[in-house]
Amino acid sequence: MTQAAASPDALDLMAADEMADPTISAGKLLAGPRCRRYDRFEPPFYIVSRYEDVERVLREPETFVSGHGQGPNFALPVGVVSDPPKHTFFRRLVQEDFLPRSIGQLRPRLEAIAEELLDAVAGREVWDLHDDLAFPLPVTIICEIFGIPTDDIAQFKRWSDASVAALSAQDPSEYLAEMGRMREYVLELLHRRRAEGDDDRLLARIARARLDGEYLSDEEAVGLVLQLFVAGNETTTSLITNFVWRLLSNERLWADFCAGRCDLDLAINESLRFDPPLLGLFRTTAREVEVGGTSIPAHTKVLTHYGAANRDPAAFSNPNVFDPQRQGRKILSFGLGIHVCLGMELAKLEARVALDALRRRCPDLQLVDDGERIGPFLFWGRRRLPVRNRGN
Repeated sequence: MTQAAASPDALDLMAADEMADPTISAGKLLAGPRCRRYDRFEPPFYIVSRYEDVERVLREPETFVSGHGQGPNFALPVGVVSDPPKHTFFRRLVQEDFLPRSIGQLRPRLEAIAEELLDAVAGREVWDLHDDLAFPLPVTIICEIFGIPTDDIAQFKRWSDASVAALSAQDPSEYLAEMGRMREYVLELLHRRRAEGDDDRLLARIARARLDGEYLSDEEAVGLVLQLFVAGNETTTSLITNFVWRLLSNERLWADFCAGRCDLDLAINESLRFDPPLLGLFRTTAREVEVGGTSIPAHTKVLTHYGAANRDPAAFSNPNVFDPQRQGRKILSFGLGIHVCLGMELAKLEARVALDALRRRCPDLQLVDDGERIGPFLFWGRRRLPVRNRGN
């Protein structure tokens, strides 16, 4: 067993070329050691990139804990990003709204939202897939699940962007003011719902929840809402933009998709494998532990790199080929184990509805350009994706 040294290659997760194309990082990781120390961030962290090792880390929550934050910076445990027994309490509190039977009931409303959004751009030659469809659809539905007013989508967009950026920032302080405004807004709503008592939507249930006989603290309640709110829109938004960007980059793929020659569920799954909206998340070691011959000290951050694990040739044949008909091994893009993404089924349904409406109504869609990547290095998606309706 060896102590890992600084990586000998030029891996730089935040370099311009690797940010523009995360497959560069994935390739370097898979060509190198199974576990490596990454010193280009403070504090330094370790990276596991093989499917087998990522799966192991995600399935050993007692050794690789979430309670110090799932980003590279250490944070206090809160909400579902905590460890048992608190994690169990918080997950049980909110999971009813995210079970398959509850999610399935949202389909008619999702279909109506998708149609309304596409109606609004039907007469425009050029529009932005992110701003006009991929972002407002999941934000609207997560607001309705919570019972949060939907009258200022732009405000929620600023807050969501700030929360996502802060998760993986070297210096999160620049986002504190925007996040503080979001916390104040949510806290006011929580206090109002607690006083009203006649609302059974998710925000009201969180407001009235008791742990050991006491209401949740303001910090616990707000933290839980923000976790679910941001996770409830960011993954779906990037899934939709990544899917459309990837298929429109290949006219044959888009034509096959619009003609119904691709199974939609398989194609979404392949998009999640090939272009995961979240390139990875962090755990913290509860003790010294060995992974792939490398010793990781206790209380050290470990990045489980989904983007690399999903392209591991030991797990997937022809992993660098986008195959919308691919079947086989489970992808890791939503995590595994007790911290598997709570909103996984909701994200897939939202994408299914949006993409099905898009291929039906916009078969002649084309890219104007590649748009703009979202900012944080842990995330992969488009914050801007201009498209053209050729039929107009």
